[in-house]
Amino acid sequence: MLKRMAALIAMMLVIPIYAQDDKSAAQAKAIFNATASDVADAVARQQKESAALNLPIGKTVKLGGGAKLELVYIPSGKFFMGEAKFPVQISQGFYMGKYEVTQEQWESVMGNNPSKFKGSDLPVETVSWDDCKQFITKLNDKLKDQLGGAVFRLPTEAEWEYACRAGTTGDYEADNLDPAGWYDGNSEEATHRAGGKKPNGWGLYDMHGNVWEWCHDYYGDYDTRKPLLVDPQCASGGGFRVTRGGSWADDDDACQSVSRDYNNPGDGSCYGGLRLVLTCPAK
Repeated sequence: MLKRMAALIAMMLVIPIYAQDDKSAAQAKAIFNATASDVADAVARQQKESAALNLPIGKTVKLGGGAKLELVYIPSGKFFMGEAKFPVQISQGFYMGKYEVTQEQWESVMGNNPSKFKGSDLPVETVSWDDCKQFITKLNDKLKDQLGGAVFRLPTEAEWEYACRAGTTGDYEADNLDPAGWYDGNSEEATHRAGGKKPNGWGLYDMHGNVWEWCHDYYGDYDTRKPLLVDPQCASGGGFRVTRGGSWADDDDACQSVSRDYNNPGDGSCYGGLRLVLTCPAK
């Protein structure tokens, strides 16, 4: 209860930033009321929205050869994003990979494994943004008869942070990173099995640490002058793409819900992998 009160007070303190006139003040208040949440509220919204849409919370997609992708439904909603805590609305629910893409899943689609740390249930790494887009293109083509009009893609940065938070407002869901993530304090300088730590409230694993996850967006600044950003993407162009979540080699600060980084889309490293989004409809 004390944590929830502190979070609500912190949110109230950011409202004046957006309340530049009566209209924006009213909008900011409405945003605050809609966003004020905790994990229990987030889980309840997940259950209510998926039921209303007749969509399962959990979904499994078969890739062939015994490989499969497990997905979790993420409901629509609002949250305060980034260090500046600007209000964002995710207008439509979507499915997100329960785990980071594993080497088994990558090999089932691409026929190769570029990873430094080998293991079928380890996250695939040493993949560039360009590699990930090629993987997704082949995946969608392979599964087009199974998906019923839905398509896989990379998450936007806003979708990623919203899903990572799952109703939380702090650095992590717990008081520290150890229960939820592999980082330089516990990784022993290697990646670990996908799903080896505690999931967040929406059932997503390894949102903190293990490997950085590519996002769709170009890296840049958001236009925070608006009272509410709806389904924002970052910069409209540029040389770099966003990565999120931190890795096995980073400290706990780099693995916070708010932390962001970037890389050249043609470069991959043993610190970076990906997580997929599946658009609805997906029944």
